[in-house]
Amino acid sequence: MNYAIVTGASRGLGESIGKLFLESNTALITISRSKNEQLEKLAAEKGLPFQHFFCDLSVGLETEKVFKEVASVVFNEDVNKVYFVQNAGLVTPIGQVGQLDTKAMEDSLHVNLLSPMIATNEMLHAATESKAELIIVNISSGAGSRPVHGWGTYCTTKAGLNMFTETVALELSKNHSKHKAIAFSPGIMDTDMQGTIRSSTKESFDDIEKFQRYKKEGMLRDTDTVAQALMGLLLGDKIESGKLYHVNNLL
Repeated sequence: MNYAIVTGASRGLGESIGKLFLESNTALITISRSKNEQLEKLAAEKGLPFQHFFCDLSVGLETEKVFKEVASVVFNEDVNKVYFVQNAGLVTPIGQVGQLDTKAMEDSLHVNLLSPMIATNEMLHAATESKAELIIVNISSGAGSRPVHGWGTYCTTKAGLNMFTETVALELSKNHSKHKAIAFSPGIMDTDMQGTIRSSTKESFDDIEKFQRYKKEGMLRDTDTVAQALMGLLLGDKIESGKLYHVNNLL
């Protein structure tokens, strides 16, 4: 049996990824502040194990505790592969540096960067003595590779996540480990995050009109299409550890 762990699976890309894992007969664990009832129902219909762990990923100690529990579930003798997709993310706070809310910056740092670091640390620690192969997928963004007006926090956390992914992959390679770590940039999608971006102001986010046009002109990809591109990569078994994959190159 294979297991998939997906954070932020209550809606959007995380929900689409979770659905495709179930359709590929992979047991599923979801982690977020709310459970996705549709994923639970689909798992029951297919006779696959499903568990949801409630977790506020902005709280470091809570993240550590939950992932210790998750690791104890998935790493057993009957599991061949564990796919770990860290999808949860915050685009807020949106605004120019000098006008940002400290608590919002702290939450973004925790959810986008520190939480994935803590979770990866716990999962790799538990995977050391397991026969299962762990494949870590960190959902990145084009904003992690270039500055964007009003996205100082988001750009910084995604750039940090990219570097963390590369570092983990380097260490795994040095240790001749079977485990892998990659980053995946999903491009612009029709999600609640996009709605948050469009509801900001010109003063806070200089490119707001461009993002409003993306929605108006139907330029946003649906999350199922993006999830299918990622799943094609993961199930194709040709993953290059440490690489940042872009959705445009996989479609």
